[in-house]
Amino acid sequence: MNEQETLRLRGIVRASSYERGAPGKHFLGTKLECSDGKWVLDYDEQSPFHAFADRPVLVSGEPYEPKSQRLLARHFQVSTMRLAEAAPDAPLVEVGARQKLSGRFELGDARKAALVFISEKGDTFLVANDPAGATVGRSVEVWAYPVQPQASSLRSPEPYLWIICPCSIADLEAWRARRSAKAPSQ
Repeated sequence: MNEQETLRLRGIVRASSYERGAPGKHFLGTKLECSDGKWVLDYDEQSPFHAFADRPVLVSGEPYEPKSQRLLARHFQVSTMRLAEAAPDAPLVEVGARQKLSGRFELGDARKAALVFISEKGDTFLVANDPAGATVGRSVEVWAYPVQPQASSLRSPEPYLWIICPCSIADLEAWRARRSAKAPSQ
């Protein structure tokens, strides 16, 4: 297989969300709408790309063909995503490539982050999101994305990760409930 060239795209992120009681299977991930059409970025409703919903972004990465069940569409593996325009209300400024990490969650300093993730190598990261299924003290293998949160006076110089844990349906339902309780009325 030939190594693909990194592409740079500009577009708007479109994110789908879970709708209780909606019939059938639903796409819960994100897509990038570009001048040359749409790209599927991911299928996970917990991905950090949802934080860029309806915003213009600059993305680098490679096209790929998923090996499992998928939409009949072009797919794009993101190496980096960042805001194309300043947006003070955006929770994130930039996201890096997904990586698999092993470690454990610990309670953090509420001024910095509610959770920290300590890798098996001993590196400490502030957790930028509220991952479904996160359990303090238990060793776990996670998908982690390095992220740069929006600048604020509370921002720590320590690195941040957006983490997706293995979780049960019950964990996911509890996460959805927490998320909808925090969401402003639309």
